[in-house]
Amino acid sequence: MKPARLLILARGVRDLRRAVDPAALVRAGSPDELAESALIPAARNLAVAINLLPEMQRAESTATVLACRVLDAYEDLYSGSAGSATTVLWAARYLVGDDPVPPPPLRARILRESDAVDSILAERITDVRALVARLPAAGHTRVRELLIDVATAMAENLDVPMSRVTYGERVLGRVVVYACAVICENDQDVGNEDVAELAHCVGAAAQLANDLRDQELELYRVGTSAELTHEIVLRLLTPALGAFALLSHLGRRIRGKGARAAVAYMSITTTAFFCGAVGVRSPYSRRLRLVGAMVAATGTDRWEAMLDRLRDSVDSTVEFLLDSWTPGRQESPHNLFPRIDAHSQGTSMGAIVVDSAMALVDGLPTGALRGELPDDQVRRMMIADHLAFGSLERMHPGDSNAMHLLGTRFQTAAMSRTAPHLPFDSERQS
Repeated sequence: MKPARLLILARGVRDLRRAVDPAALVRAGSPDELAESALIPAARNLAVAINLLPEMQRAESTATVLACRVLDAYEDLYSGSAGSATTVLWAARYLVGDDPVPPPPLRARILRESDAVDSILAERITDVRALVARLPAAGHTRVRELLIDVATAMAENLDVPMSRVTYGERVLGRVVVYACAVICENDQDVGNEDVAELAHCVGAAAQLANDLRDQELELYRVGTSAELTHEIVLRLLTPALGAFALLSHLGRRIRGKGARAAVAYMSITTTAFFCGAVGVRSPYSRRLRLVGAMVAATGTDRWEAMLDRLRDSVDSTVEFLLDSWTPGRQESPHNLFPRIDAHSQGTSMGAIVVDSAMALVDGLPTGALRGELPDDQVRRMMIADHLAFGSLERMHPGDSNAMHLLGTRFQTAAMSRTAPHLPFDSERQS
């Protein structure tokens, strides 16, 4: 990596701890200067990851992030006379060049540091539009489709609030689908339905992290921060399965080391956030997160070693939260998030959930019960049940076909354990 890039990365990591200076964004004299001064305040750790990317991917990703933050501003901060849903779509159409007239001013009330950044970006929407407009044709098409899809989901949520899982999949999940297309350009397999479903899981996990960071007590109908943490980490179980499967899948498909390091860095920092929220040791110390990401990018074995560290940390986080982690315990659980075969050609979330839930069940005693189960075995049953029922939350209401398929998967898996001559998963055998 060139010295200039290393300097940019070092400055980015340093600036993560500094307070945002809104005046610097206001002073920026051109779209390029705005992009340079706004990226770290607007994207934080994601900005560090973006700076790991090659030049063309970096420029497109920067324009995309700033445009998405403009949409966030019109979704969360707008208080003008026009309807919020209408204005979000208006902003998206203006950003991609479909509408020549900019949306009305926000008239926002600033409550947080991030609000100030979003508000300034919305005020400078014309400069953000210029960043999008100068992208090459393929990049512009990707960004246009993304912004329209995200704005549509935001507008629908403003009209009729969605569940947090659905919202996370349609907004941040759509962003992850876009990111996969950018970092694995020309790889047709990355755009298939199964991979998109896994990407939606990453979006749901990222939305949970945002809600925990923003202390969205009312959205989860809880009264304390501890209750919110408990609710969110439990909801993390199913999305985390999909996230690990996607990371394993991408490990062999991302060609550039910079792109691999960017994905690894975001995975490491997001896991560290959840560990910190619960009080569990992070997989990498703060000083080693960027180094760990760059090492993981150098080879498949090191990539899988990084994923194993993240799985162990998430296992420990869930176990600690459910009070089944005991001081002095020498072994990590190694059972909540099993390794997914990166070469599997038919991996879907249905198969992953069933395989993981049944793997937990397989660890239970097989003989006749004499007395109560130990606490750790009770936890295994609870987590397996949570995974099974959590998979239902991801389905669209009334989708009886999806429910039937999931039920069939569980039935086939259960029968294969009582009658070994039956295939484990008849659908994948065909």
